[in-house]
Amino acid sequence: MPQPVPAVPASAFLDMPQRVKAARIVLFLLAGFLIIAALAALAEADAAQTTFERYSEVPGLMPSVLHAAQQKAVVQTSVAQTGMAWGAVYAALALVLAARFGKGGNALRIGTIVYGAWLCVVSIFALALTADVAPTATVIGDVTELAAGILLIVLMVQREGIDWFSRVRT
Repeated sequence: MPQPVPAVPASAFLDMPQRVKAARIVLFLLAGFLIIAALAALAEADAAQTTFERYSEVPGLMPSVLHAAQQKAVVQTSVAQTGMAWGAVYAALALVLAARFGKGGNALRIGTIVYGAWLCVVSIFALALTADVAPTATVIGDVTELAAGILLIVLMVQREGIDWFSRVRT
């Protein structure tokens, strides 16, 4: 006959466990990093556009070189703009999740795990599809998203996280 699980007093959970604090810090840092990386990607795409404009002013330049510079500028700009838009959405979601760690329940823990898994999937696809044409800042952002996603999953599935988000709230 299974023994009933003893109730853990609410006073045992006055302080957030270290691993849960670490996950919260990862979310806050990720939000800031995503915003900075998006701005850096836009700056890098702007530099590619400027390079194209300089090439177009050089007389006697082969059309293939001009076309390649133009293509690179267009692709980098569109990848950077798309990355910035999605980066802002992911940053906002990370901030909302992190802000609710103090009072959130098990649904917040599951939401953080899903968010981490989604970051992993999206960053792997982004790396696979755009790593050769994306601005360097975008690639660095994708690698960081992958690492943060894995870290969030690992921190949220551990016993401390489960206990913290399943605690009795007074």
